[in-house]
Amino acid sequence: MTSTPALPTARRAARTLFAALAIVSALAGCALTRSSPPVTTYDLGPPLSIENSAGTLAKLPKLRIAQTEGPTWMESNALFYRLQYSQAQRMQSYATQRWVIPPTQLFDGRLREAVAARGALTWFGDTSVPALKIDMLEFEQVFDSATESRGVVRVRATVYHHGMIGQQTFAAREPAPSADGAGGVKALADSTDKVIADMLAWAATLPLQGK
Repeated sequence: MTSTPALPTARRAARTLFAALAIVSALAGCALTRSSPPVTTYDLGPPLSIENSAGTLAKLPKLRIAQTEGPTWMESNALFYRLQYSQAQRMQSYATQRWVIPPTQLFDGRLREAVAARGALTWFGDTSVPALKIDMLEFEQVFDSATESRGVVRVRATVYHHGMIGQQTFAAREPAPSADGAGGVKALADSTDKVIADMLAWAATLPLQGK
């Protein structure tokens, strides 16, 4: 006797297998998605008001601001930290926390806002006034212990116009409110504002008028 081919049964089995594979693939995709936490981005927050910062400083004559520069690692969006108490020579970055733009650009924007708030900012092509150039030397969260850290900002400021008028290094080390990336961001924002305030107070003492 000739048996009847079991073609419908084979097709049903194939469909069942494909459906099972699709479910497994979907579950694997969900697992991969869950294992990748979202990235949090930060900037320096809103600038301090004139009454809280620049209002206490001497008035500046007009300045033009050159582009802030720094080492190659500051050209990325990474949020760096250093374990001073155990690996002082090693720079590390947070896996899921980033700056919205590189630190040099964050500092540059903050500086321009501070100068403009005092009515002293002019465009860089105005060569009739002195220029302020910033070289960033440090911009990192430094952990002194597993529970205590600070935001360290150090820059070299140069004022020039037909030659150098003045040059000085400024640094600030403000404590972080928490031992994590968010705390480091707050500390670095505070240190940035402190450095800029000190730098503009210094610039106001230079012989900028008539240069």
